[in-house]
Amino acid sequence: MEIWQPKEGRRRLDMAVHRIIEAQAARAGDATAIADAGITLSYRELNQRANAVARHLIAHGFKRGGLATVCQPRAAETAVVLLGILKAGGTYVLIDCGATNDASWPRGVSFAEKNEGDEVRYRTVDIASALQQAPRSAANLPIVARESDVACVIADRDGAPTLVPHATIMSLQHRAAPPLAEWSGEAGALDLWAGLMSGATVTLNAPALRAAA
Repeated sequence: MEIWQPKEGRRRLDMAVHRIIEAQAARAGDATAIADAGITLSYRELNQRANAVARHLIAHGFKRGGLATVCQPRAAETAVVLLGILKAGGTYVLIDCGATNDASWPRGVSFAEKNEGDEVRYRTVDIASALQQAPRSAANLPIVARESDVACVIADRDGAPTLVPHATIMSLQHRAAPPLAEWSGEAGALDLWAGLMSGATVTLNAPALRAAA
């Protein structure tokens, strides 16, 4: 398994991807963060909804350092879910549900949890209910975030898993030039984070997303 490290000479920050987005929400909360087929989310709304998702996951047993599998259509809600996983101290794997015929992948967010006797079982959490019912709070979670923490797992050209730490994603911060950026639905969501960390409005590439959903 490979770890995708940032290039030498890149600026390193003692923080994580979601901390940069939280700062953006505090600085320019009314600015538009996500634009998706008539749905828009400001940075404040994105941050508050992601806080709700993070607390919902934790309430259902998700722990810092956990690996969460996300299987759902690419949309504004997906960005909220991925940010919520990072806020909960987790790592995400974004599954292309439309491209796989494996019915074993349930829609939603799934993660492993240990029971007595070290038995491992998988739990799938209904994120829709969290977005609809959970109270939205501007209070960010106090979970320790480190740039060395793994943010996501993606596949390399040969299909082998590659670990992508927060530091690597943060090195892309200025790749997207405001005011607009685009997320094509690629599994690492690296374009999504590059745009949000730069304060851009991230639009969802509809043709690419339809192919990835």
